[in-house]
Amino acid sequence: MPELEPRPGDLSSCLRDWSGPTPLLVRSGGTSSRSRDPVLWSLDLRTHCRELQLSDDGHRVRVGAGVTMAELQRHLAPAGRSIPTGLSGLPGAGYLLTGGISPLSRSQGLAIDRILALEGVWGDGEPLVLTAEQSTSADGHASDAWRGLLGAAPFLAVVSAIELRTTPRQPLQIARALVSPDQLAEWIQRAETWPDGLSLQWFWSERIEILLVAIEVDAPSVQAWAACQPQLARLPGAVVERIDGLEALPPFGALARCPLQRAPVAQEVLGLLAPAWGAATPALIQVARQAMAQRPDPGCALASQQLGGATARVPATATSFVHRQAIWKPWITAAWPAADPAARQRSLAWLLQLRDQLRPHCPGVHLAQLHDHLPWHGWELKAAFGDWLPGLRRLKAQHDRHRLLPGL
Repeated sequence: MPELEPRPGDLSSCLRDWSGPTPLLVRSGGTSSRSRDPVLWSLDLRTHCRELQLSDDGHRVRVGAGVTMAELQRHLAPAGRSIPTGLSGLPGAGYLLTGGISPLSRSQGLAIDRILALEGVWGDGEPLVLTAEQSTSADGHASDAWRGLLGAAPFLAVVSAIELRTTPRQPLQIARALVSPDQLAEWIQRAETWPDGLSLQWFWSERIEILLVAIEVDAPSVQAWAACQPQLARLPGAVVERIDGLEALPPFGALARCPLQRAPVAQEVLGLLAPAWGAATPALIQVARQAMAQRPDPGCALASQQLGGATARVPATATSFVHRQAIWKPWITAAWPAADPAARQRSLAWLLQLRDQLRPHCPGVHLAQLHDHLPWHGWELKAAFGDWLPGLRRLKAQHDRHRLLPGL
């Protein structure tokens, strides 16, 4: 894969003078398959976009796009501050710019809801310096440019630095255990009644792992957490522990995978968004049970995070994350050995079949991974951005006139 390692000051001339193949890809953390390609060029921000600067009071942090979420949390922890990051510390700025769903999103919102300023260049090479204060009117209405970048930046611009509002680092109570499909359905229905400070995540591979995360100082969540303990204690592999902050979360899905299973060599991940499943949950889990029994590769998996609460209290028109009423983010992982096109085709067909089976109850898409190289990208864009998609396309025509970045 051909790569460039530009400094922030070189990004403008790099895009203005670009004459190579398009789209031009961007790599920050590198967890998305679309951050690297055997033919297309990538701008690798991990070498020179490494800024990490915490304000004197600790309430704001400036982050270079090449900093991973694990590095960010380690920088904030000694000051007693935090950001609601996700279940993995590996992603870079892509996590922050495409939404940023966390086990604490129900109480602290999405990562994009904490962005205060952005720097970089638009797709046409024009400098980009925007702040939330300048981009939001007195009545709370965000400019189209600000709204577009919060959730859809990879289509419009190369962001080199982000300023974020931090939050106090909070001790958490967490629990992990293995469950059966029927038990998973029960936990999902139970979680839909929980207070905002308690969330459920689950990962389905060889086995099904659940992860509960509770904010220790939140009284309603502590009460709901205590009510879960008798049932948790009876589950196989149950581990209940206290951690100092999100940076100490154990590897998600480790209990669900066979210990000898080889790591996936190549994969694609499709994130969906769904309202509460309620009484439909058992039927959905039965669909998942059948699909998981037919997965073509051991690396194929189904997982989910819980939303709601604070994520729903931000207007749908404030950012490009329009599915503010979503309660669940299920994601499907298709995996296959590298350089095996037949295996790739089987795994992607399996992903699409499961997607179609879940779609009646999972109408939205979370574009944390880009798929502009796949034939279903058009459907994905409509499911992700809904009525806001024409607005994003107008922004792209204005700021990425030569369509150097992934297509909308």
